[in-house]
Amino acid sequence: MKRNKKRTLLPAVLLFLCVFAFPAAAEREKTDGTYFTIVDENEEVICRTAHYITIGDEYLTADNKLYRVRSVHQDVAHARLVEAPEAGRRSFFQEIRRGLQALFPRRAEPAQSEGEKRPIAIYHTHSGESYLPNEGSPHVEAGNSGVRKVGERLARRLEAENLRVIHDTSNHDPQDAMAYDRSRRTVAELLKKRPIALIDVHRDAVPAEEYEAWVEGEKATKIQLVVGRQNPNREANEAFSRQVKAAVDREYPGLIKGIFYGNGKYNQDMAPRLLLIEAGSHTNKREEAEKGVELFATAAHRVLSTGAVSRQESSGAWRALLWVAGLVAAGLVVFFLLNRDWGRLRED
Repeated sequence: MKRNKKRTLLPAVLLFLCVFAFPAAAEREKTDGTYFTIVDENEEVICRTAHYITIGDEYLTADNKLYRVRSVHQDVAHARLVEAPEAGRRSFFQEIRRGLQALFPRRAEPAQSEGEKRPIAIYHTHSGESYLPNEGSPHVEAGNSGVRKVGERLARRLEAENLRVIHDTSNHDPQDAMAYDRSRRTVAELLKKRPIALIDVHRDAVPAEEYEAWVEGEKATKIQLVVGRQNPNREANEAFSRQVKAAVDREYPGLIKGIFYGNGKYNQDMAPRLLLIEAGSHTNKREEAEKGVELFATAAHRVLSTGAVSRQESSGAWRALLWVAGLVAAGLVVFFLLNRDWGRLRED
């Protein structure tokens, strides 16, 4: 009898492992000098990235047009427009939503008391990423990597805004499919310090012009945000990322080159305010990436440091709980049905 019960539990265990245990393709990146290009229906380039692209991935451009990948052929992904900002007058439903937001504004997170400053945590899943013009190689020892120095500049800029910062420089190399599993332990340790937000700092691996920008007469790299699609916290992380993008857009339009929605978790299932940023590419100069994150911090520090949780973020967190509860309920239903059918077979 005990053996039969173990057999009925097997499907539920396999379902759990398939959802949570295996790394997604998008959590891997190309390291051989090639990259993916996403194009629209007119073959116009939307973006280029070293992230592996899969059908269903999405990209929100700097001007807030959302594209969804419908096919991938070798290194070219074809996408179609699924959402575009409306020009001119707001629709009736937009006006209703705006009115509701006025009636129910963002609520403050009580854990952020006046006498307490929860830190912003910075870390690097790909801790050896570097910049060719400076380090001479796209990957070096984690202790001397370019991305770590960019993280240091980001930390100093946030500290200049009177914020507490924890910059974790743990080594998670090599840069393979298990890097996010290794950095998951770092995230777990950082969460014990109750950060108000976490930032995983990376750099991309595409031609330099993809990230080049001039801001107020100075050369800097653009910043790309990344959100995991295989992630019960997706709605909360997406709301947080869009909130950050909107804040930066107000100060430095175009500095955020876009938001990539990849078929992975990127450890964002561990916290609703975990931001993954790409600070330039390996072909850009590190000084330009440092300038990019300085501008980013100057524009986004209030959103990053506030305890305020938007209604959309709160909704995303509740949906995450419901998503997990739904999986558990589905497992229980399968368990019940299998036991019932087994009982009927024994009676027959």
